[in-house]
Amino acid sequence: MRASYRVKQWGQWRGRVRDEGHVCVLSQLVERDKLLEAPSDKLPPTYVFKKNFTVEIPSREVWNRDSDALVSQGLVWFTDGSKTLEGTGAGVRGVRPRVELSFPLGKHASVFQAEMFPIFACVSENLKRRYSNQHIQICTDGQATLHALKSPRITSQVVLECTNSLAESGQRNKVRLVWVPGHCGVTGNEEADALARQGSSDTFTGPEPAVGLPYSYPQGSIDNWTREKCQVDWSRGDRVAAGQAPN
Repeated sequence: MRASYRVKQWGQWRGRVRDEGHVCVLSQLVERDKLLEAPSDKLPPTYVFKKNFTVEIPSREVWNRDSDALVSQGLVWFTDGSKTLEGTGAGVRGVRPRVELSFPLGKHASVFQAEMFPIFACVSENLKRRYSNQHIQICTDGQATLHALKSPRITSQVVLECTNSLAESGQRNKVRLVWVPGHCGVTGNEEADALARQGSSDTFTGPEPAVGLPYSYPQGSIDNWTREKCQVDWSRGDRVAAGQAPN
């Protein structure tokens, strides 16, 4: 099931989905959960070696000792994501310029997507403002997102879109992504976190998933199907052992 889902989402499925033979597992999977027909965020491995931006991960000690120096020049932005029982949201807080953006991302976005999307939204805002010859600094407390953007190997659609936007902005500006420790009293980060939580409580308008179905969702759906199937087979075995006719 996992293999068939991955091949189908990567556009490498040949022919139609049938109800016979080995390929019937895909029709069984989609019949069980219609959301799996939605586009996936997972991509075949894609490689981007040239980066028009830098990624820095200062230590907590550096932030505690000299936080003002880290955000002293150019345009400074803070981004954050939030996932709660109500939903998922993203927040962007501009210190210079003063901007506040909040985005609801629905119920199916992962924490990783919630951290990556506001960086993409922040860069899109900079591109819309047509900045040129500027120092642009984007601060986030998501180390996983920074490592994903720094890596040449990309397997996520939202990471690829963010990388491409950063590359476009980096052609005319000096773009720097910086890690900031979360919930440590850094004002911009706390404000971005509040905007992200606001987004997670707002209702997303439009078809879901908002940013591509995270690969963890089909994995979880397949695991649930497996447990249910095993339970049915186990119960059938108990009935046979007891001399009862199986269903």
